[in-house]
Amino acid sequence: MGLAPYVIAFILYLVLVGKKVSPILTGFLVTRGLLPAQEGFSHSVVSAAIWLLALMIFSLLGPSVINTLASPLYDHLSSKTYMHFSKRSLPSESLVQYFRSFVGECTKLVLWLMVIVVIAATPFAAPLGAPFALWFLGWTHIDRTLNLQALTLKRRLIFGFENAPACFGLGLWSLIPGFNTLFTFMMASAGAIIVAKVEQPDKSPESMSAMGV
Repeated sequence: MGLAPYVIAFILYLVLVGKKVSPILTGFLVTRGLLPAQEGFSHSVVSAAIWLLALMIFSLLGPSVINTLASPLYDHLSSKTYMHFSKRSLPSESLVQYFRSFVGECTKLVLWLMVIVVIAATPFAAPLGAPFALWFLGWTHIDRTLNLQALTLKRRLIFGFENAPACFGLGLWSLIPGFNTLFTFMMASAGAIIVAKVEQPDKSPESMSAMGV
């Protein structure tokens, strides 16, 4: 179930690129005289370049966009996991909660795009981009549960900075190609468990074993 949004989105994306984007870009190049009208080797090279660029864009932005659109699905799992491990309740699922979650995911997507633009436009900023990306990828999984608690973005960010090692740990798993997509459900659940553990007043080995850790 967790993989379904990615599969559907990827298929639709491939259809869009193949049926619309590639023909439009190729036609534009032919119209401008940058590509011969007759199909040949040059058309194959351009087509390959378009597909390569399209796949790079999907790998960079696709997961964030899909997580935003499918946020209710992942929020449901985060909510159930958090309540199981923390023994606390969250606000009942409603349209208002779904809307808040969707807005929160959109905010994270905008922040991610802004950081990419800043890093790309700032000389020598690339080395700083890698650690931030690692932290951000992990924080997004943890933030899903924090957002369900109706915390402000400032408090959610502070939580992420205070628990940076956990964010980096989840971020590492998120960087593994294929794993980050196949186990999106597990990552959402792991983020909820981390929040529950941090809020747990007693972190002794006995309490951890009682939680199944």
